[in-house]
Amino acid sequence: MNRNSEDQPWEDRFRKLKKLDRAQPRPYFYTRLEARLKARIEQSEAAAVLPWWLQKPAYALGTLGLLIAMNVAVALWQNRPAVPETDPGTYEAFVQDYQLNHQNAFVDE
Repeated sequence: MNRNSEDQPWEDRFRKLKKLDRAQPRPYFYTRLEARLKARIEQSEAAAVLPWWLQKPAYALGTLGLLIAMNVAVALWQNRPAVPETDPGTYEAFVQDYQLNHQNAFVDE
């Protein structure tokens, strides 16, 4: 059988590979693998307690931002300056209801 000179290096490499021993896992490989799988299962069971939208950081931070914004809005709305209440039967109440206290409404022309 006539061999091509280009195939010879490949044939040599394959022969070397056939002589190699089979790879063996490091000691306690299966013990570490089982421990890692158990930890992953426990982690997924703990995550199942939370709703799906809290399991994702983007949704959790968005929800937190929305809650903070709503709290700030309510705090600002509650602390706005109060308009003094007037007796509904008085002149001041009439002026306040019809917004007649603007000075430019009665400018002489």
